[in-house]
Amino acid sequence: MAEPINVVEIIDSHKISWLQIRVAILGAITLMLDGFDNQMIGYVAPALKSAWHLSAGALGPVFSAGVFGVGLGSILIGPFGDRFGRVKTLLFTVLCFALISLLLAQATSITELTVLRFFIGLVLGAVIPLVVVLCNEYAPLRHRAKMVTMMTCGYAVGAASGGFLSVHIVPRYGWTSVFYVGAVLPLLLGVALMLWMPESIRFLTLRHDNVRIAAVLRKIAPSLSFPADARFMMLTTGRDTGKHGTFSHVRELFTENRTRITLLLWTCLFMNLVVLNFMNNWLPTLVIQTGLPVPQALRTATMLQFGGFIGIALMGLFADRFGYYKVLAAVFALGCVGIAAISQAGTSQAGLMVTIFMGGFAVIGSQMTLGALSATLYPTRIRATGSSWAFGVARLLSVVGPFAGGLMIARHWPLATIFYCAAAPMLFAMVAVLLMMRSRQPPSTRQDAHVQTSRSVS
Repeated sequence: MAEPINVVEIIDSHKISWLQIRVAILGAITLMLDGFDNQMIGYVAPALKSAWHLSAGALGPVFSAGVFGVGLGSILIGPFGDRFGRVKTLLFTVLCFALISLLLAQATSITELTVLRFFIGLVLGAVIPLVVVLCNEYAPLRHRAKMVTMMTCGYAVGAASGGFLSVHIVPRYGWTSVFYVGAVLPLLLGVALMLWMPESIRFLTLRHDNVRIAAVLRKIAPSLSFPADARFMMLTTGRDTGKHGTFSHVRELFTENRTRITLLLWTCLFMNLVVLNFMNNWLPTLVIQTGLPVPQALRTATMLQFGGFIGIALMGLFADRFGYYKVLAAVFALGCVGIAAISQAGTSQAGLMVTIFMGGFAVIGSQMTLGALSATLYPTRIRATGSSWAFGVARLLSVVGPFAGGLMIARHWPLATIFYCAAAPMLFAMVAVLLMMRSRQPPSTRQDAHVQTSRSVS
C-alpha cells in the first residue's frame, strides 16, 4: 500500500504555479463584483434622490437592508462552503447576484429597493469569506498573507470602478444603467468560475477525492507523479477531525480555547465594518455637502477606494514581515486620524482627497487583512464557517453604520460631528486587535501535529 502523501507539504515546498495564480486572479475578479455592488448604490444615491424627489437620509433603510442581507448571507450561505465545496457555493451566489441586479433596475419605489438590496446582500454575503478561504488554502505558507491580501485588492478596484462608472453613465443613461451592468458582469464571471476555478484541495482531501487531488497537484508540481492507489493527507494540529454538520462547525468556533479569539475577531470586524458601511454608502452624499460640484465630489469620493487598494497591497506585504496584529493595530490608529481629519478639509478638494485616501487605506485595507487573518485562525474543516460567521455577525451588527448615518444627515448634524463619530470605532478595533495579540495561541510544533489521512476522516 502506498504511503500517504502530504498535500500541505507539496503546496508549501513548491513555487507558486499558474493554477495558484489563476485562483488568486479569479478570486480578485469575484471580489471586484462584491466591491462594485457595495459602492454602486452609494454613487447612485444622489441621482435617485433627484429622480424620485427624496428627502435627505431617505435611502438609509435601503443601505441598511443591503448590509443586513450581507451579514445574514455570510452566516446562512457561507457555511455551505464547508459542506458542498467553496466553488459550488461561490458560483451559486454569483448567478443569483446577476438575477437580482436585473430586478433592481426595474424597481419603482423605496420599498422595492429595500427588499431587493436585502436579497442581493444575502447572496453576496458569502463571497469575501469563501474567496479568502479558497485562496488561503492554495497559497504556500511563506507567501500566504501577501497572496491573499493582494487578491483582495479586487474589492477596492471593483468599488472604485463602480464609482467611476456611475459618474460617467448615470448622467447619460440614468441610474438604472448601473444595475444593468451589474447583471451582465456576474454572468461572465460565472462562466469563468465554472471553467477555471478549481475546488479547494484541502476540502477535496477531507472528502477523500483522491483522483481530483492528484490532478490538481500535478498542475502545482508537474515534476511529481502519483500511483493509481495514492492516498493524500494533511499535516494538522489535531483540529481537523470531527463531524461535518454545519451546526457542529459553529459550536467548534467556541471550543478548544477558541472562544476569546473568536469574539475578539468578531469585534474587530464589527467596528471596522460600521465605519466601512457608513463610508461606502454616505461618503458621496457628504462630500457633495461640502459644496463641491457633484461630478467633482463623486470623483473625490473615489479616493476612498484608491486608498483601500494601496492599503490592501501594502498591508499584505507588511503582514508577512511584521505579523497581522502589529500591522492592524497601527493602521486602525491611522484610520481614526484620517477619518476625523476629513471634516477639517473644508472645500479643499486636495485636502479631501488626502484625508479620504487615508481613511480608505485604513478601513478597506484592514477589512481585507482581517479576512486573511481569519482564514489562519481555524482548521480546514471549519475554516469557511469561521470566516463566514465572523463576517456575518459583524455585518449584521454593522447595519447601524448606514442607519446612523441617515439619521445624522436627516437631522442636519455638522459634518465635523458626523466624521468624528465615524472615526471612534477605529479606536475600539485597535484595542480588540491588541487583545487578540495577547490571546493568540503559540504556533503548533511538528511534535504536536499528527497526520490525518483521507481515509481516516469520517
